[in-house]
Amino acid sequence: MSARDQVPVETPRDLVEQHDMRIHRAKQKCRPVLYRGLKYFIAGFCWHKGDEEMIVYLEGIAGPVRPCDITVLEN
Repeated sequence: MSARDQVPVETPRDLVEQHDMRIHRAKQKCRPVLYRGLKYFIAGFCWHKGDEEMIVYLEGIAGPVRPCDITVLEN
């Protein structure tokens, strides 16, 4: 097996970044996400330099939500 045949192993950080991009895409395309068993739309999100994770705001919820608590509903 050559080096080209090896599949790169995704690190936990890679998985977090992929989830963040799915959240970003859901916001851009106005797709609902699942939070605590209910569907919501993303009102906004932000990253602060040096933060380990983004902060997400959902329509109808006053406070911030951790992105790991959100399930992106892909069609």
